[in-house]
Amino acid sequence: AGGGGGGPLLIAVDAEGGTVMRLSPRAGFSPTLGHGELGELGDLALTELEARRIGTMLREAGINWNLAPVVDIALNPFNTVVGEAGRAFSADAERVTTHARVYLRGMRAAGLLTTLKHFPGHGSSWADSHLGFVDVTDTAIPALELRPYRELIAEGLVESVMPAHVFNRHLDPDSPATLSQRTITYLLRGALGFEGVVVSDDLLMRAIRDHYGLEQAAVLALRAGVDVLLISDNTPVRETTGADRALAAILEALAKGTLQTSAVESALARIERLRARLGGF
Repeated sequence: AGGGGGGPLLIAVDAEGGTVMRLSPRAGFSPTLGHGELGELGDLALTELEARRIGTMLREAGINWNLAPVVDIALNPFNTVVGEAGRAFSADAERVTTHARVYLRGMRAAGLLTTLKHFPGHGSSWADSHLGFVDVTDTAIPALELRPYRELIAEGLVESVMPAHVFNRHLDPDSPATLSQRTITYLLRGALGFEGVVVSDDLLMRAIRDHYGLEQAAVLALRAGVDVLLISDNTPVRETTGADRALAAILEALAKGTLQTSAVESALARIERLRARLGGF
């Protein structure tokens, strides 16, 4: 992802450690510990050192933005996308917060930008948003799941946040978090005071693609307060023209007035502030 302004490109990757590690041993990189393993070991110094080691690997590969850590609370141990995959530090909100805090510090020490995900929480779900619609209305526990965001944002440690493709009618009766102004603008930015970048999860995941289509989702996400649209061509159905289609839809919405220019300008300003941090570690 780039943006205007002529500064360095933002090169992002999923590098949580463990099962979600794009620079994996299959590609010749050293094995890494996942969040679940680190949380189980309970050694905060080890978590910080492992984050710093992963961050160093990324920097040496030319990557400067890690789409991690996961701060989902493993409320449902049978959740295939978070709990069973070992992507959550713990089922305990305090332990998740303390490990995420030192993980962020380790990444920052290596010069990496970071992302908390998946807001406002994917850990209670029974379904996987890669595969389809996910409703957490009856399983979410906001008092626990928002704790890492509330504390780490207040401490000034959060540079970007990734919303989840999950639906909770108590937060928004109409839209999943990625496309929800109530969730992103009012809850994340308003109630929690987050002023940084919001980066979507992949808009080609079936939870979004099957219900909205890429073009509509791109416009709705920007209207909701998302700044960076993630469009990944690694899905079973190849979408090699996805970025071009999304851009065309955004330009059309701007021309028609269904998307305000101010929304795009605000997003670009936040992206530039994020990019400026690259030299400030």
